[in-house]
Amino acid sequence: MKLHTSKAKSFPTAVKPRLVSTRFRAAYLRLIIFILLAALLLAACGGSDAPASDAEEAPAAADTATPAPEPDPTDTPVPIDTPLPDPTDTPAPEPEPTNTPEAEPEPPPTAAPMEASESAEAPGMGQTFVIAAEESEARFSIDEELFGQPKTVVGVTNAISGEIRVDAANPGASVIGPIQIEAGTFITDNDRRNRAIRRFILQSNRYQYITFSSTALSGMPESVAVGDEIEFEVTGDLTVREVTNSVLFIVTLRVISESELWGSAATILVLDDFELTIPEVPSVANVGEEFIVEFYFVARAQ
Repeated sequence: MKLHTSKAKSFPTAVKPRLVSTRFRAAYLRLIIFILLAALLLAACGGSDAPASDAEEAPAAADTATPAPEPDPTDTPVPIDTPLPDPTDTPAPEPEPTNTPEAEPEPPPTAAPMEASESAEAPGMGQTFVIAAEESEARFSIDEELFGQPKTVVGVTNAISGEIRVDAANPGASVIGPIQIEAGTFITDNDRRNRAIRRFILQSNRYQYITFSSTALSGMPESVAVGDEIEFEVTGDLTVREVTNSVLFIVTLRVISESELWGSAATILVLDDFELTIPEVPSVANVGEEFIVEFYFVARAQ
């Protein structure tokens, strides 16, 4: 009896767990179904979002694709045609250069030189010629008695500098000088005389230069051509030591070429006019009161 009772008690406990497990499975299935339904709903809602994000990603891709078709900007040469008018605008300033060429007719200065070249026979309109010292010479000559015998003393130097400005169109407007001679460079045939000229007569240690500048030309022809030899007078200021006097030179000028002149000039001066005194020497007597000054020159275009 005890055994039967125990079996009867154990049986219902074995059946109970089966019922519980069955109920649990049913609830579990319902839960899974609910979750699946919720997932489906969420998937449905998310599906609409997903395509939207896909669409957004697509334009992004399209955007990235458009930079790739940046070759299209190379297709934009058509719009580049629109900037092309800008270069055509730059050609618009090109008329400005055409305006400057209009200013180029300003070279009437070129016309003036052309006129000078038309008178090519002339040594050059308003041209400056510089004296070539090594080919030129200044000299003086004075008469005296040396040991009772008549003698002409000549002093020479080529330490001469200066210029001649020639106006071929109007020769009378030409200018000679300033011309300078180094006073201490005159050489005669006697060393004692040379020292006397430097120290006592010209005092070259104090007055280095003898100078001449023209103030007027007379007897000039209306024009000058290459090959001409002309003679005219030049009046100008001659300064020896501290004394300046107006003197007149007779000039002979030869036009060798358009770039070279040869000439000579001469005048007669008085010792007293320039306050020049000759030292008294026992062997020298009867020194002349007048002396001759001469120039021989070669001048070339500067």
